[in-house]
Amino acid sequence: MESVRKHELVGLVMVFLSGTLLGFGLYITFWGANRPLFYNTIDALIKGKEFLLFPLFYGFSFLLMALGMIELKEMKPGRRR
Repeated sequence: MESVRKHELVGLVMVFLSGTLLGFGLYITFWGANRPLFYNTIDALIKGKEFLLFPLFYGFSFLLMALGMIELKEMKPGRRR
């Protein structure tokens, strides 16, 4: 940990959180797609509120990924301070 700078650690946390949010977004996408099969009616697809969560999870995920990659741009493996 002594060779990792503060902004590089923040970048790693951002990339980790973006992967987590992307996973939640994919879970909600697949749940929304399979909801009619689970409830055995097509009305469950229309009544779902996952459409509001798609931009939230995917948008924040890709935003954090871009910002995290900017923070990690100059990080090289095995580098000393």
